[in-house]
Amino acid sequence: MLEYIILSGAAAVAAGMKQDGDAEPSPSSPFHVSGELALVSDYRRNGVTQSNGDPAVQGRFDIRHEYGWSIGAFATSMQGRKGSNAQLVLFGAQRFEFGETDISLGASTVFFFGGEADPFAVAQASVSHPVGPIDATLSINYAPPQEALNDEYGLTISLRARTPLGSINNRPWTAAASIGWSENEFAMGAGEKLDWSIGLTTEIAGAEFGLAYIDNDLDDDRGDAGLVFSIAYRI
Repeated sequence: MLEYIILSGAAAVAAGMKQDGDAEPSPSSPFHVSGELALVSDYRRNGVTQSNGDPAVQGRFDIRHEYGWSIGAFATSMQGRKGSNAQLVLFGAQRFEFGETDISLGASTVFFFGGEADPFAVAQASVSHPVGPIDATLSINYAPPQEALNDEYGLTISLRARTPLGSINNRPWTAAASIGWSENEFAMGAGEKLDWSIGLTTEIAGAEFGLAYIDNDLDDDRGDAGLVFSIAYRI
């Protein structure tokens, strides 16, 4: 999945920052279908809580084709954006491979439920390339001016990295970090905003456990740093 950075933070770091190339279609079929269920102690988007600091239940489903295109959906509980209590993202992307470099181009539409927020659309692009043992991804998310965003645009640029740390008691550990810059409607009303995170993940009994420290430079209560715990299970 082309990661929707508007939805990242805990989802990207605490869940191990899984990238587009993690799963490939089986030899017997050009399609690969995957899903994931997750529980996070705080749903954070661009370093800011979207669940009022409370736990959130999340799910993801996507279909990928051997030619590089993918479609899917991401859903989460939340508290925010004009009283909304749930969010659904429908996305599609096309991946291109150039040696060790992956380029993804796509778009998504974000829907809200339980409140008065209108849906909005986002265009996305990312470039992933290994740097030694580190998998690095540079992503850009741009929402053109639209009514749901007060006829303003939104922009987020994010750099993410992850690297394996080895195994302890036969359990693999992965470290991940990210830094993101947001402008205008994606800056939570601050004009510009910077956020960052660092985390660890491991696998136990088929589930992925993660812990991430997430922070931003907002100077109000939305800028409070926090530790986010996650449990994710692939289906």
